[in-house]
Amino acid sequence: MPLTEAALANLSQSAVENINKWLTEPKFAEYKQELEQLMADEKWQDLEDAFFKVLEFGTGGRRGTTGVGSNRINRVTIGESAQALCEYAKSFDELAPEQGVVIACDTRLSSPELSKYTAQVCAAAGFKTYIFDGFRATPELSFAVRYHGAAVGIVISASHNPPADNGFKAYWRDGGQLVAPHDRGVLDIAADITEIYAIDYDQAVQEGKIVVIGEDVDLEYYAAAVAQAEGTNRNVKIVYSPLHGAGQRNSLPVLRKAGFKDIVLVDEQMTPDGNFPTVTNNKANPEERVANDMAVAKLQDERGDIAVTNDPDADRFGVMVRQGEGVVYLSGNQAASLAADYSLANLQAKSKLTSKHYIAKTIVTTDLMGEIAAKYGAKIYENFLVGFKYIGELVYKKEQTDEVFVMGAEESFGFMKGDYTRDKDGAAGALTLAEYAAELKTDGKTLYDRLLELYSEHGVFVERLDNVQSPGADGFAKMQTIMAGLRSDPPLKIGDNIVTAVLDYKSLQRRDLQTGEVTPVDCVVGDVVVFEFGDRRCRLTVRPSGTEPKIKFYTQWYEPANGDIEAQYNKIERHIETLASELEALLFED
Repeated sequence: MPLTEAALANLSQSAVENINKWLTEPKFAEYKQELEQLMADEKWQDLEDAFFKVLEFGTGGRRGTTGVGSNRINRVTIGESAQALCEYAKSFDELAPEQGVVIACDTRLSSPELSKYTAQVCAAAGFKTYIFDGFRATPELSFAVRYHGAAVGIVISASHNPPADNGFKAYWRDGGQLVAPHDRGVLDIAADITEIYAIDYDQAVQEGKIVVIGEDVDLEYYAAAVAQAEGTNRNVKIVYSPLHGAGQRNSLPVLRKAGFKDIVLVDEQMTPDGNFPTVTNNKANPEERVANDMAVAKLQDERGDIAVTNDPDADRFGVMVRQGEGVVYLSGNQAASLAADYSLANLQAKSKLTSKHYIAKTIVTTDLMGEIAAKYGAKIYENFLVGFKYIGELVYKKEQTDEVFVMGAEESFGFMKGDYTRDKDGAAGALTLAEYAAELKTDGKTLYDRLLELYSEHGVFVERLDNVQSPGADGFAKMQTIMAGLRSDPPLKIGDNIVTAVLDYKSLQRRDLQTGEVTPVDCVVGDVVVFEFGDRRCRLTVRPSGTEPKIKFYTQWYEPANGDIEAQYNKIERHIETLASELEALLFED
């Protein structure tokens, strides 16, 4: 049906074009009636947000709100992604179909349905299809790809996003997420697909085209994760919650199999539930303090040592430390620093550490990790955009060298130790921090005590993340305008802080504002702008999220240690809070 004059008047040209496709092309037929109803009801803003663009591959695949639309997650965006991934893999290797695809999903509301549909599409494409018998953690999917020698893997998950969201995350044969040019290649094929083919699920299982997997992979994955343990001390009391997600199938069994006996569960949050009903704001993201409320309450009631939580697909972890009568929430940067310190110190103590060992981090992850690596004589690779796929790619590239990967981390509560998986793993983070907590406890110390010691040794690094929500088509346009403005006319001063250099990751150039000197930035191209304030360790990084409708400010500030570390930390923390607020006001003022 032709769009009405009202539709043409209220929708952007791109939305009109996408809606026309959804009304006329066969692959969108199952949503035609729902779309026509939205138009009849004149839901123009909903339609604009759902159709103003085609949902792209971001830092973690395709992710967004479920529903009808080209900018939504539904059977079309999932189905075309799966079909395109299979076609793309086959173009690289004619044996890809028999090598197959492995599929997993988390506990989200639509995940079981969408993962089964994904299997139907992959089987229809001629791929031997392995699918887990229930929800699993994302890192186990990464492990399972190599375990089964598969060509590709798929996870249906939206990680830590709100309940209404879901997503499609694709993996290559090395177990790592798709990186350029593969991500773009799959999306280009998806755009040309005119019909999605799927076969009957039950019949495909009977014929062996779809193979249901489970415990055999679980046991191998657990063994590989537990093999990353460094110490033997297990005298620590842990409170654990999966926040209604998949962590009960990776972090919890790994901790138990590694020998931790004193684990207290947050029983109310052990039930798999994509509504995340007991989590404040229903957003199961350990990064947000309120998501950990029940775990922290239990930590205090039980007089535990640490509490551990996971996000819904359990590739992230949060750690809280009982410190006297209070609780310290470790940031992702602090947890990463402690994990680096523990991992490298143990290798050194066992006389195994060499200059060939390396750790890795992203550009927005704390520089304290670099100081720790230098102390132990290890290498650090740190020129990576946000997204663990870049660290996974590094590990893959280094396989043919004599360098040895130890661990990698990013500020958003992501951690990977060893190479059994090629993605961040909440189980690896939980195990490493639990081990360190147990070791420190023998000396009467906590993880927080050790963190203060690291600041005394290396200087005080304080980091902060601020998010500004910018939803819908208008929000997307606003973010584009802001990023363009930061490049064409960057602020020379933010509050009382003079900007001394600007790094643009689109042009890959660093411009010194005092000397005018332009030097190259060693990284892949990305939509990121960085402001430095006299010292590269004092910086503010701005980037639009690749998975959510928000713009992010990452602030780091460094000072040499000077007396009372806690007082100094708190002072710097207040300073960077003001700095971030001043930039937000500058960018978002009407």
